[in-house]
Amino acid sequence: MIGKIAVVLSFTMLFFAVSFFISAPAAHAEAFSADMVTEMDTGSVSGKLYVKSNQVNRNEMMGMITIMNHPHVYQVFTSTKKYHVTDVAELEKDNPMAGAVDFEVWAKENNMKKTGTETVEGFACDIYEGAITLDKETGQTTPMKFWLSEKLQYPIKTQSVMPPPVGRVTTHLKNIKTGVQPAHLFAVPDGYTEAASMEQAMGMPDMGQFSEGQMPTAEQMDGMMKQVQEMMKNMQQE
Repeated sequence: MIGKIAVVLSFTMLFFAVSFFISAPAAHAEAFSADMVTEMDTGSVSGKLYVKSNQVNRNEMMGMITIMNHPHVYQVFTSTKKYHVTDVAELEKDNPMAGAVDFEVWAKENNMKKTGTETVEGFACDIYEGAITLDKETGQTTPMKFWLSEKLQYPIKTQSVMPPPVGRVTTHLKNIKTGVQPAHLFAVPDGYTEAASMEQAMGMPDMGQFSEGQMPTAEQMDGMMKQVQEMMKNMQQE
């Protein structure tokens, strides 16, 4: 049962890390909106992306709204009506793209190589390929490929291979529309309350209630598993 819960939780957190990856700001980004589709071995999900500037953007996917207002990131959950505020420097510990402000500079710093050009969704793109480090302690890396739009200065398409159960991940922007974006999109909606932790904002079980070495009872484990399943169900319905 513990392993089952761990798989669900790790998948959830990893998924959000992947979805946030495409949200990292790019230098001199042109304002635009787009549909965002992410395909994984476990299934596909779709959402929306809004870019206001190189410091401010928003994506919506699977019941979570991520608002970047550099250097702060607001992760807003529609299922719980709660949000959690994180500093970019904190996110960089788990997401190597979180602190990127200029994609081309970031690509060079992480040994991403330009391997070609291609037109995607009507936008001329430079293709970058390489491997980025997922875990500095273990040295675990993942192969990454990006199609960076010259006009938008934003990756229109990305491909990667993540650890199980996620597997191969492809994110693609579609229906891209350039133009000024409404200001209200980049603020936390009214009626939401700030949570003390990401888990609390997501409605996850509070694993911190158990001291180190203490095992939850079978009844507690069953309750936590049901809570996780309900959380995932609510988010998938968004």
